[in-house]
Amino acid sequence: MGSARLAPKTTATREAQILAAAEQLFFERSFDGVGVDEIGRTAGTSGSAIYRYFPNKDAILAALFDEVLDTLLLRIGEPADDPSVDLDRLLRAFAGLVASHERLVAIWMREQRSLAQRYRDQHDRRQKRVTERWVSCLRRCYPGASTDELVTATRGVQLLLLSEAFRPPSGRGAPYAQELLVKLGLTALQALDGG
Repeated sequence: MGSARLAPKTTATREAQILAAAEQLFFERSFDGVGVDEIGRTAGTSGSAIYRYFPNKDAILAALFDEVLDTLLLRIGEPADDPSVDLDRLLRAFAGLVASHERLVAIWMREQRSLAQRYRDQHDRRQKRVTERWVSCLRRCYPGASTDELVTATRGVQLLLLSEAFRPPSGRGAPYAQELLVKLGLTALQALDGG
């Protein structure tokens, strides 16, 4: 007697397939350079079928942005008691995000202006939580720095850590690029000691 074989289980939902297709296409050609029908074809469905999952292309972009912020918020977690441990976690969360979600990070950084206003408020509130988390940590590490200096340093170091997402696809990343970026971030933040 042979055992009955079960049909392979599909691991990706249709929504996940649509998001993966949009991620690929937005990365390759930009948000404005891609239509809903093309996203549907790439996802293995029709453009009109996408509207069962997302009301419009703007909602797809917002969902991709949510994925970036969900990942970041999960990785940075709650503040550690030791501010240097906390800072290391923040640096590694950002540098590691590019290693695990390079296309998504590139889209998030490049397409900020494309995010429709109806999704922007929620996105900005969530992104503010990430910024506040950085500023709070840096305030503990560099108590003599002003809030404006801490916010500026936060933005600058975040861009540095995410910069690998803009490396040309044909370019080769430095060996141990993530570790190098973390060290560069720590070095850059030492400027807060001198004011």
